[in-house]
Parts: sequence; C-alpha cells; structure tokens
Amino acid sequence: MVGEHFDSASQPLENQSEAPGAGTASGGCRFIGVHFACCGVYARIYINRHQTAYVGHCPRCCRPIRIRIGPEGTDARFFIAY
Repeated sequence: MVGEHFDSASQPLENQSEAPGAGTASGGCRFIGVHFACCGVYARIYINRHQTAYVGHCPRCCRPIRIRIGPEGTDARFFIAY
C-alpha cells in the first residue's frame, strides 16, 4: 500500500551479546552443522544431555550420526557425513 514500507533491520535484544559464540542457537543449545552426503542435505545436530557427543540423524533417510567430544578434538563446526 502507498505510504507503508518494510524495514528489514532490527535492533539486537538487550540480553544478547553483539557477537554470539559459534554453535549456539537462540535458545543456547550447542550444535554443529553436518552435510549428509547420503541424501545431499544439511542439518544441525545437537549436543547430548551428558555433553559427551553430538548426536543426530539424516533428516531424509534417518541414518544416525554420533560425533564424540574429547580433549584431542577439533574446533571445526561443519562436517560431511559419508
């Protein structure tokens, strides 16, 4: 309509930091990104309750994935599951 416009900019919430840490969703859950080569799809998988691994599955074929967390680990946030 005439006189109306869409403003795509928004102010950050006061309780959010300016640069949120990688791997946190808006609710604060830690995740990593996985490209499932079996079906050519991307999904986030989240840390388990005991914080010992990231667990999830392919959203199309339900192939499970588990990535352990350990002291010799990596700081990578994206992976490819073959």
